[in-house]
Order: sequence, then structure tokens, then C-alpha cells
Amino acid sequence: MKRFYSYKLGEYLGNVYHLTVAGEPDINAVEEFSVSVHYFDQEDEEQVQIARIDTRHGGVHFDKLYRRDEPREFLDDVEKYWEAEEKLAENWRTYAKSFSKKRD
Repeated sequence: MKRFYSYKLGEYLGNVYHLTVAGEPDINAVEEFSVSVHYFDQEDEEQVQIARIDTRHGGVHFDKLYRRDEPREFLDDVEKYWEAEEKLAENWRTYAKSFSKKRD
């Protein structure tokens, strides 16, 4: 997938969280998309995704990577990439809190 854009969401417990939007074939005619919340782990030197909404696996679904005990959730209220972006941007801090608790 082609990365369209990425921006900083904020900081939580020393990590800087970002949101990235990617899709195909292009931003003016999106057929497939992936929107993710992630941070760069300084210790492991890698990007860590904590939440993602994408169109793989047969439909729009939410991968709650901060909750390994929950399978992906198919979404009826999100059809477009901008709806996924809005949902993740509004709730990123909640996902970051849950992810940090999981790692403790």
C-alpha cells in the first residue's frame, strides 16, 4: 500500500504516537486502506502499531493490537479511510493506555 500521510497525535508515557494513512490505488480513488496508530520504540528500534483499521481479510475491521485477547472486529460504522482516521485519532490515548497496561 502507498503511504498517503502521517502526523503526530501526541505523547503518552514518554512515547510519541503517530497516525499513518495508507491506501490503494491513490488518495483520490481509495479502494483499499490501512489507518494505524503507532510509536517508535527507542529500545528495540522499531515501529510498534497499537491499533489499526484496514480493509484486508474481507472487509473493514479493527485490529486492537493493544488487546491480544480480542480478535479483529468487523465494523459496520466505518466505510471510508477518513472515518477510520477520525475514529483512531479521537481515541488514540485510550488505546495507548490499554497497550501500556498490557506491557506492564
